[in-house]
Amino acid sequence: MLRNCTDHFFPLLSVALAAGIGAGPLRAEERPSKPNIIVMMADDMGLGDTSAYLGVRLSPNAPPIKRTLRTPNLEAFARSAIVFTDGYAPASMCSATRYSLLTGRFAHRSYLKYQGWLPHGPNQPMIQQALTTLPEMLQTNGYRTAGIGKYHVGMSFDDGEGQVADDFYFHDVDFTKPILDGPTHHGFDEYFGVPGNTEDPLDTEPRVLIRNARFTFTDRTQMKLIGMKKREGRILAAPDWDLRNLGPLYLREAEAFIDRQSKEDNEPFFLYYVPNANHFQRNPDGDYAVPDKIAGTPIKGQSRYSDAAKAGDREDMVLENDVVLGRLLKKLKTTNDPRWPGHKLIENTLVIFTSDNGPNIGDNLGRNQESGGLRGKKAKLWEGGIRVPFIVSWPAMLEDGKTNRSIVTLTDLYATLARVIGHSLAPDEAHDSYDVFDYWKGTPETQDTRPRVFFCHLGPPYLNDALAIRQGPHKLIVDGGLAMPWGSWSAQGSRGDSIPTVLYDLKGNLYEDGDTSDEPTDEVASQLASTLLEIHNRGHARDLNLPTSLELFIDPGWHNLRNDVTGEIGFEFRLRDGSDSKQVTHLGMWDDHDADRPVRAARAVPDDDENDQPSRFITQNNRRRIEASHVLRLVRIESDQPIEVARIEIAAGEAGELHDSFRYFRLKEPVRLRQNADYILLMSTRAADGDQFRDPAPFDGLPPLVNPGIHIKRSILIRPGSTGNMTGMPAFEDLSESFSNHRAPVGPTMRFGS
Repeated sequence: MLRNCTDHFFPLLSVALAAGIGAGPLRAEERPSKPNIIVMMADDMGLGDTSAYLGVRLSPNAPPIKRTLRTPNLEAFARSAIVFTDGYAPASMCSATRYSLLTGRFAHRSYLKYQGWLPHGPNQPMIQQALTTLPEMLQTNGYRTAGIGKYHVGMSFDDGEGQVADDFYFHDVDFTKPILDGPTHHGFDEYFGVPGNTEDPLDTEPRVLIRNARFTFTDRTQMKLIGMKKREGRILAAPDWDLRNLGPLYLREAEAFIDRQSKEDNEPFFLYYVPNANHFQRNPDGDYAVPDKIAGTPIKGQSRYSDAAKAGDREDMVLENDVVLGRLLKKLKTTNDPRWPGHKLIENTLVIFTSDNGPNIGDNLGRNQESGGLRGKKAKLWEGGIRVPFIVSWPAMLEDGKTNRSIVTLTDLYATLARVIGHSLAPDEAHDSYDVFDYWKGTPETQDTRPRVFFCHLGPPYLNDALAIRQGPHKLIVDGGLAMPWGSWSAQGSRGDSIPTVLYDLKGNLYEDGDTSDEPTDEVASQLASTLLEIHNRGHARDLNLPTSLELFIDPGWHNLRNDVTGEIGFEFRLRDGSDSKQVTHLGMWDDHDADRPVRAARAVPDDDENDQPSRFITQNNRRRIEASHVLRLVRIESDQPIEVARIEIAAGEAGELHDSFRYFRLKEPVRLRQNADYILLMSTRAADGDQFRDPAPFDGLPPLVNPGIHIKRSILIRPGSTGNMTGMPAFEDLSESFSNHRAPVGPTMRFGS
């Protein structure tokens, strides 16, 4: 039966559900196909922080959750929604999760490799402006987009001369200037909130609210200097700055946005509501800045547990978010839908409530009530750090009162919402996002066994850059050396590799008891580690649905440029099983635009301020030229022996056939690629010869898009005089051979016959 949120608004909505709305008094064409969308993401909230999960079994064999905080609005919402037992944040820390939600990429793919949250002081934006975001995708599909609350993926402020302010305490910011990089540069039509956290002893961003791309208070002479401990008197703040006001101000803005949108008759809206509560907000009055009231409802001192026991300040801020959700739902229930006459906004609004990671208090190593009894908390890769409340409602399309055991992560929202609004993902969008809408509807008969990857574990027993992968019931933690292989503390031999550490079967061991790290690696752990390595190295988890192409590289991707080796660079490959046979008609090479420059030295350790960027190439033009002579070779491996099957010698300046960013040269005789045979494609290069290539390993850029019929096995380098001895491409240090697997330098390429 369809959900009835207001008990009286939806008598016409008693219709059968199928892939769409189904037959009945309400005709499908009357409802706008694109729903309004609200994502409310609380800060640091676990499954045990809401009575929406009271009595819920997190697995069929687990005991029901017996004690939680009392959250009446979330509890009522859950009764008329879908409650997910296996909802995940993609990271155990805030910034990394927000990056993942907004980009549809796994949380470790940003430059933030060492930890999951932005450090103190100025931070480079985590999302490059050339990267498409979820709100940008919605904008292109006719949505009005608004972000309210804590952004926390990095902003750039103007120093008054058009440059990025870089003082640790932001004392060089020109508050009269527009922000150089912020939410409105990444798909939000409207924004109101703060750059990130507001902990006085730690975070140093100005305590001045931001509206759209400007500060709401600009007179530096009237600002006060606040801060605690070693930050005392150093943090700039507006004269009326009061942490207790953030929640009420955010709610006012959200209600005003919905009111404005209720007057638009043809524009759906997306509201990304991300309050600071219930994150630590340390201030002179305590760890949490609790408002006395919000929207007339008392908050301070009012939180209670499900057994009526009194709670504390942190729990008051959970209650604050509960009241806010109730107010937003009431606004939707009582406001007419301008796009659907005779109906209320709630009926065709997709509402998602979740959290950015697990609870910020509890036992780091053991089970916690705040985590719903799961092991661990925020900053840990155990379930308590990443499994979070996830509750979904859409009255016009989804059944109410359901408990759903399918896996969903915040990374999946991009692809799922794209499906909901009828948007086909481009190959350069949402590389790790899976469409899970059918699982929300409960239609697939099989489990979702697609792999999900999670990032970050601060403190023992694992390293900060640890990753976890879950596939089906199995979860593997890989400790260090993959997300951040240059870390000097990586275990010997693990740099750049995926080494299994501990394996859990969550079906039988939901609470992750025990430790398998000293046991022999079994087949399941080895397979998960191999899957994680491939996902990590190739740069995407989902099938990109690449179009049919006559080229090996459909797009060169974003990698750092380099021109620092002498010998032959290339990669080993083979035809994918079941792919069509291919005839090679051309060999070619990437020809960089003359304005393309490396962002860092080729073998330097990547740095947080050196983001990978796309080529400056936009259209075909004359600002591309091969500077040196090169030899291109295609080699087939037979009985471990190389047999050259094609060769082209290119003179400096030779034109060939320029297509996008590659220059091709026709073979005298085409070469038919054989099934089940391994090949190597090579390009000669000399250090500093003027012709750059793209490194096979991006730092935070996008992977090259490879013809779907070709499987890249590994990148290689053959040094002069090495008699064909192949090694991995040199990097910032000696890395495991696994670092080269599934990667290709973008230099040599091929073109196929039609």
